Amino acid sequence: MDHQPFGLDEAVAQGADLQLSGHTHHGQLWPFHLITKAIYEVSWGYKKKGGTQFYVSSGAGTWGPPVRIGNTPEIIHLQITFD
Repeated sequence: MDHQPFGLDEAVAQGADLQLSGHTHHGQLWPFHLITKAIYEVSWGYKKKGGTQFYVSSGAGTWGPPVRIGNTPEIIHLQITFD
């Protein structure tokens, strides 16, 4: 787990199988998602890079004003299996 999805290459280099992150709120207020897309390699959703899988949640809460516009809050349920 990494609070913010920065430095994805470091997780790949260290051989992480999975990294879960949040913090971006994927902009929370429209059109700020355009800013988070520019800042983070993956600002929301799934990405596979090398052998590492990443998932970034937009979260269920807020920062600043207690509103969300143009963004759906989410709670993620992951089922992880091992080979």
